[in-house]
Amino acid sequence: MLSHRDRLRGSALRSWTTIVAALLLALPVGAGAFAQQGQQPAWGASPWEPGKSKPRNLDNLTPGERQRLLRHQAFMNREVPEGYLAITNEVGYTTRAIAAGGPLYLAHCQQCHGASGLGNGELAMSLTPSPALLAYLVQQPIAVDQYLLWTISEGGQAFGTAMPAFKNVLSQDQIWEIVAYLRAGLPVVEPEGGPTEPRGAPPVTSEPPPPPAASGK
Repeated sequence: MLSHRDRLRGSALRSWTTIVAALLLALPVGAGAFAQQGQQPAWGASPWEPGKSKPRNLDNLTPGERQRLLRHQAFMNREVPEGYLAITNEVGYTTRAIAAGGPLYLAHCQQCHGASGLGNGELAMSLTPSPALLAYLVQQPIAVDQYLLWTISEGGQAFGTAMPAFKNVLSQDQIWEIVAYLRAGLPVVEPEGGPTEPRGAPPVTSEPPPPPAASGK
């Protein structure tokens, strides 16, 4: 019989295959999908209004697959505050940042996402959609720094998930430290807060999505 972790891993792999296929169908949208008027707010200062463009073929997706697809398309279509898209990670991936991010992850993320980022925290079974498998998510091309900052800061309420927004709980630097910890493979955190051996391979990184091409007239 497959363990809970094996079932989660298999579900995650199937979910990513479905999401990538759906994204390929959903991404060709109008050039005005991310048109925003006026001066852009500072980091985390303005509410975000999702749903400006809707991907197709959602009927056969699970709740978790649906919310991840909607979230991914919103970012790819730049339907997030410009402050998130233009931000630069000044904290980096130093040992100090990873060591600081470990206890923050355990305090704010572990109950849902699990100590190893496999979506198997003690609250996970009571949540629908289930928590993201961060050990896999952080290795996907979508998981650039700006995407992770936006996701952690704004939470998942706009997409129908139970993930809270942390922008008023954690500072921007603290969120970057959590990102550093995730990119390090969620290493084991010792009692004094220092990470030891990583649990997974370093994730793939990439640049933020380019601006949409202007439509000709």
